[in-house]
Amino acid sequence: MNPSNTILTHTQISNKLKRIAWQIFENNMDEQKIWIAGIDARGQFIAQHLVSELQKISSLSVHQLAIQLDRNTFVPKFISDTDFDELGNSTVVIVDDVMNSGKTIVSSFMPLLNRGVRKIELAVLASRSHRLYPIKADYVGISMATTLQEHLLFDNSNPDDLKLILE
Repeated sequence: MNPSNTILTHTQISNKLKRIAWQIFENNMDEQKIWIAGIDARGQFIAQHLVSELQKISSLSVHQLAIQLDRNTFVPKFISDTDFDELGNSTVVIVDDVMNSGKTIVSSFMPLLNRGVRKIELAVLASRSHRLYPIKADYVGISMATTLQEHLLFDNSNPDDLKLILE
């Protein structure tokens, strides 16, 4: 990977995640419970960082939820250590690393609505301008207009050297 293609460094990503955690707290400080739901491995990685930051800065009851998408059918599988019945009437923040078309995010909505979730918000590290679905993130680390041939990659292979890279 060419270092000149690095859009965000480890420090910048850490700062953006702290800012997003504060924004989530400010917008949900009256909630009893909040769920942070990461999509696939990289979204779950970011979600864990947000949960950690939220636990440092607030007294909110924060629960983590993993969303794994079957990339052939886009059917989500939800995984949590906490009982899913507690999702009803709660706020869920869906977390993804990079929002491209919005398809993965849209796929995650219906099962949450069917569980009686009161409010759904969306947090992404990076948002591109190629959405095919009318999805807008509530919390964004960075927005970038890219060509269709370019891709943003969140590299979390070394947790001590996170990067957002333009390929």
